[in-house]
Amino acid sequence: MGCAKPSPLHWEDLRNQQASELLAKPGVTASSDGHTFEVAFLNASYLVDPVAEHIAELKPVLERRLSQEFQILLIRYLTAPNGGPLLEELVSEKDFPGGVTFFQGPHAMPVEPIIDLYANKPLLFLERGRELGASEEPYGDAALRFSPFPSIPVTYILWRADDEFSASVKILFDKSISNWFELDMIFTLVLVLTARIVEKHTIQSEP
Repeated sequence: MGCAKPSPLHWEDLRNQQASELLAKPGVTASSDGHTFEVAFLNASYLVDPVAEHIAELKPVLERRLSQEFQILLIRYLTAPNGGPLLEELVSEKDFPGGVTFFQGPHAMPVEPIIDLYANKPLLFLERGRELGASEEPYGDAALRFSPFPSIPVTYILWRADDEFSASVKILFDKSISNWFELDMIFTLVLVLTARIVEKHTIQSEP
């Protein structure tokens, strides 16, 4: 993952937000210095400094390199309208208005790394999910409900290959996610989440 920074426009947008609006979002708290914020993502927390234009992981991996996509995702979460409570209605990316057109080609759901790593290892997939605070769901050969942000669950459903079909992964969202993010940020969320899921095994395989 790269370490490029968000654009100045992202930071300007964040600085234009009222602190009360930021703190109203689940998983966001004010730091003791009064001008920075802590944001929860999965099992980790991040310090966001709008003035210094800096994001750093507070725990559990202080030295983690943060991709540009991840940093933009945190900022866009902070600046998004508060999407409110869960609607408890599961939908796929194709169920959103414009989703059939948008989520194809370069914007197809980025699940190939999950398939490559866990296609025939559903138990390993479940183990990795537990490490990231996910809960098991009764779908497919293995399914996990992740909470990248407290009110924005994302469910990955894994099917192993059989005589008729190749291994596959389907992603479901609570319908309320569209109150938080536009289609491009839903894609970015899955991109970032997939990278975090496979990160442990990617690091272990590096020379």
